[in-house]
Amino acid sequence: MIIRYVANNLPGELPLPSSYVDQRSPEDLAELAAAAHWRDHPEDTPTFVTVVHMRDVDGHDLGLFEVRCEQRPVFTASQLRQA
Repeated sequence: MIIRYVANNLPGELPLPSSYVDQRSPEDLAELAAAAHWRDHPEDTPTFVTVVHMRDVDGHDLGLFEVRCEQRPVFTASQLRQA
């Protein structure tokens, strides 16, 4: 399935499997579209807020979304060997 969106007034497309799209909320899809938008425009610095219009998801207009770019720490654990 091809999802068509507009992020910060620039059109974009995001190919995703239909089964994947069916299991995601509109907010999840807007977040994916915002991430795809910034991947497609690496010369630009991501804005704190990206306005995403999910204009065609399986023939439906899902409306406008405000997607915030928030940095969060990522923690990765690995087990230590005991001496």
